[in-house]
Amino acid sequence: MVEGQTDRAVFETLIEKIYGFRKEKVEIEGLGKTGFNLTYVTFRKDNTVIVLINAQDKYRMKDVLRNVLSWANFHKVKLHRISLLRDIDTNLDIIGWAKSSLRQFSPTVKGTSLWINDTEIIPFGLGNVDIENPVIEKKRELELLLTLLAEKESTLSRFQRSLNQLKEDTGRRLKPKDIMHVLAIAKEYDGNSMSGLYRKLIEDILRRNPEVIEEFLKETGLREFLDKITG
Repeated sequence: MVEGQTDRAVFETLIEKIYGFRKEKVEIEGLGKTGFNLTYVTFRKDNTVIVLINAQDKYRMKDVLRNVLSWANFHKVKLHRISLLRDIDTNLDIIGWAKSSLRQFSPTVKGTSLWINDTEIIPFGLGNVDIENPVIEKKRELELLLTLLAEKESTLSRFQRSLNQLKEDTGRRLKPKDIMHVLAIAKEYDGNSMSGLYRKLIEDILRRNPEVIEEFLKETGLREFLDKITG
């Protein structure tokens, strides 16, 4: 489960391009009728199916999660794992957030996961990285991860003068989303959504320098997280 459309674009790109999953329509009875008008996309690789749900808002996420668990219980659906991708923002205790959100199900915490009966809940907080660039605000969100990726790819260093000038013009440090708009110019991206930009960024680097993506995944903890949910 992801927080929004841009998170979905990044997650889709990673599981398709790195893990070899392919979109395939799998009908799941009743999942779209949980009271939240959920839309979902399914991916398959061999006998493993991943159901990707966009909660559409971080404030809806815990309610959507509770409804999905209630749906699974009602329909007697076996859920092996549920993964949660959300911005950390100011809440560094992502496990504590998940446990509080699911307290009605009495989850048990084991390491970096929660368990409800035989279902493993794996929360992952986006944005828990350090950026050395002094003009960038350390707002812990998806865009901070992608800022780190652009830094590793050296795009940011090529546009440092532009970043410095933008900081002077705005009178504040730049938010990660500001960096994404600069990145769109740097990549000559002419699409109409940030989701497309994020997908293009990952695909371009994978094609030209896959070692950068691998280093990025390991440093951010995404490699371990993705290995768990795709295995």
